[in-house]
Amino acid sequence: MKHLQALLQGKCTSHILPFLWMKGEDNETIGKELDKIEKCGIREVCLESRPHPDFCGPKWWENLDFICAEAEKRGLRLWILDDKKFPTGYANGGFEKHPEKSKLYLVERHMDIMGPCRSGAVLVENFIPSDGRLLGILAVPKPDGQTLAVRGSGILDLTDTMENGFVYFDLPEGAYRLFILFTTRTGGGRDHYMNLIDSSSVKVLLDEVYEKHYARYSKYFGNVIAGFFSDEPELGNVKGYPFDNMLGQKDIRLPWSDELERKLTETWKEEFLTNLPALWYDSEEKTTKVRTEYMDAMTHLVHTCFSNQIGSWCQVHGVEYIGHIIEDDNAHARMGCSIGHYFREMEGQHMAGIDVVHHQIVPGFTQPVHQWIAGDRDGEFFHFGLAKLGSSAAHIQKNKKDRALCEIFGNYGWAEGNSFMKWLTNHMLVRGINEFTPHAFSMKYPDPDCPPHFYAGGNNPGFECFTWLMQYMNRSAHFLSNGTHLADAAILYHGESEWCGEAMYFQKPGRALMEKQLDYDVIPADIFAEAIVENGVLKILDKTYASLILPYVQCLDERVVQFIEANQKNKLKVYIIDKLPEKTTKGTELPEVFSKWVEIVTLDNLAQKAVAESEKHRMRKLAVTDNGQGTISENLQDLRMIVNQTEEGLCAMLFNESVSRRADFALLVQDEKLDGLTLYDPWFNCAKSFDLKSYPAQTEGYAHQILGSLEPGESCFLCLESIKHIKEEGQKIEPDILRLEKQTTLYIPWKVTIKEGKTLQLKADKELPNMNGRGYFPAYTGSYLYTGSFTWKKNEGEHYSLKFPEAADCLKVKLNGEDVGYLAGFPAKVEITDALLDGENHLEIKVDTTLVWKLKDGASTHLQIPATGITEAPVIETYMRY
Repeated sequence: MKHLQALLQGKCTSHILPFLWMKGEDNETIGKELDKIEKCGIREVCLESRPHPDFCGPKWWENLDFICAEAEKRGLRLWILDDKKFPTGYANGGFEKHPEKSKLYLVERHMDIMGPCRSGAVLVENFIPSDGRLLGILAVPKPDGQTLAVRGSGILDLTDTMENGFVYFDLPEGAYRLFILFTTRTGGGRDHYMNLIDSSSVKVLLDEVYEKHYARYSKYFGNVIAGFFSDEPELGNVKGYPFDNMLGQKDIRLPWSDELERKLTETWKEEFLTNLPALWYDSEEKTTKVRTEYMDAMTHLVHTCFSNQIGSWCQVHGVEYIGHIIEDDNAHARMGCSIGHYFREMEGQHMAGIDVVHHQIVPGFTQPVHQWIAGDRDGEFFHFGLAKLGSSAAHIQKNKKDRALCEIFGNYGWAEGNSFMKWLTNHMLVRGINEFTPHAFSMKYPDPDCPPHFYAGGNNPGFECFTWLMQYMNRSAHFLSNGTHLADAAILYHGESEWCGEAMYFQKPGRALMEKQLDYDVIPADIFAEAIVENGVLKILDKTYASLILPYVQCLDERVVQFIEANQKNKLKVYIIDKLPEKTTKGTELPEVFSKWVEIVTLDNLAQKAVAESEKHRMRKLAVTDNGQGTISENLQDLRMIVNQTEEGLCAMLFNESVSRRADFALLVQDEKLDGLTLYDPWFNCAKSFDLKSYPAQTEGYAHQILGSLEPGESCFLCLESIKHIKEEGQKIEPDILRLEKQTTLYIPWKVTIKEGKTLQLKADKELPNMNGRGYFPAYTGSYLYTGSFTWKKNEGEHYSLKFPEAADCLKVKLNGEDVGYLAGFPAKVEITDALLDGENHLEIKVDTTLVWKLKDGASTHLQIPATGITEAPVIETYMRY
């Protein structure tokens, strides 16, 4: 394939833009750090402005003048993080100058009053802050004294009866709740911050940051300067990071703006004021409709006022707009520290963005309860939903050009070494992430702020291996950035339904598919305006889906109902999990025949149903089974797969995410014309091609079958195309696929040397120790050099790999004086057929630690640290052709 041949020739597109923390360093220091970034093969960098002491001031411009000139000379592209403080929205202090444009909140205060009453009064002016604007005062009947619910009707508007700070009323018999409804800029989230749903507020950010950079560097826009990066903008209606901030919670402020007020007034007309209490309290039948319409209008404004305004500005000025929001623990469809609707915010950006920080993803912790730095939920979302949000938006939003970005590695602590980072990289790649912002390069050492830091002033023992990891990341992303993503099904985004009722998270059916090596995109209800159905296949842009899956929701978006109804004649297969919805998100009843349009399934049988539909349409181009029997796996829950279709054939990646179990599997190839297989190794940038004609499938409907095995944490990249095309490209065809013949453990009496000159002799028949363990060198950071010899008998026709079943953190292998490369992520192995001698062989293994043993940083307290060194005897694997 063309893009693979480019990789093998050393030509690779750019997919990495790490943060470079700017703290006011001198230009010489910055230049040296750029040298190290270039050494990693990285050709883009994102300037992290937050810690700079003079952002948009003389010192910032001095630094940026130098960096722009250096970038132009070096052929680097620059991205600029768009604010002085975290998160994006401070606007470089712009709201201290324009407080009238900062965040605005809708607030309710209340008390209970009792009728019958004639000419009663309540003092209300003390409820309203000095900057408050009164919207209205309502007396709302209470149905009972057992709940917080109020009536949706019989509401008395008392606004015009207010005088001298008192409200006056005549009440019929019964209990009432007196609501005072007003707006204010105080008492919510961060002071002096941008209002995402106010166009003029967002323009302050453009004026204070974007325009100032354009005024100074317009000649670099679109060439040296690639664009701007927003970091976790928020609605910010409450303080801190409550990931569950939704309507229906008492005593919270809500996002507000004049634009939102106009929209809701147009929608609700004379009911505008009397609908507002339903945003906090159950108000009978109208609750569902009111909450849906508020969130719908508000999140559309997030797109219109915020992301689309900034994205449009960037497009006009020849650059792009990227970044991410807070998605944590399902917050992506909620308020507070997030933005209410992931896909609507992302619409204005040119890449879909996510981030993984703070130990949110740790191998093995795939269940909802998982302790990380900022909470103890939701491991299931982080493993089966987070990355799919980004890759799905990239697939269905045209302006993304199939690009999905992940800010990665941040604040995992110095306990996070290259091996862990490789696992995280693979986790993201196999879910469709193909752009990365590694967090971070810092020119300060030690820097306590969100480690690890990759070069760390030359103090990171693993930096050389990190350069290998970055090249692996970039090659892998290049490999998976070609062609069209193939998904078995589309799963409905639960966000709109969660606004107004019970809703199953989309990642639950997503998990049921992924654990059977089926892939999906998550799609919001908005997309049905563009989607079509042809011959039973759902189509969005160039993406196709054999079925539509609806997680159980109490209230289903009526646009989804209308789309399903309109496509009954086109035979769209729709599965719904567990049971039917009760009503639409507008509170209306579902059509009586809705149950005939969908098939109710369980999570347990969902994958089998989805496979059958995918195979019916011959859309399952590549299938995975346990042993080549059937078309779906039964015992490979930790094996993940992604498949792209290119002009020449298929590109795929498989990744075994298990922490302990090997995955033995069979790959089934549907198209008999794809009779050429190329296995690509992006770590060593090499490939081997094979003719599949002698590997027939045992399963009906499939042409070829390939047996494979992946160790825990091991990945595999492959291309399938015609063998004729592979030959035409000049790629050598191997005689046959190598099969493992035997494994021979090397019990070597190691001599271990550390930098200070200390040595340790390890006996061959003893268990290999944790070199940073008790009784050894618990405070040591650096490298351990293992040297030893073994004897080997080479036989003609045999091929050999040297495997390290267990080691940490990363190691560099020399065999008989020949440097055969770095390894990270164990078990790991390297081809040694040529370097291996018949007779005595000498091994030299340099094992690099992380800095956790010396710096003992706070973030590392939440991460389990593997034993340091070679902790299990290496193995020579012997392969033969059959």
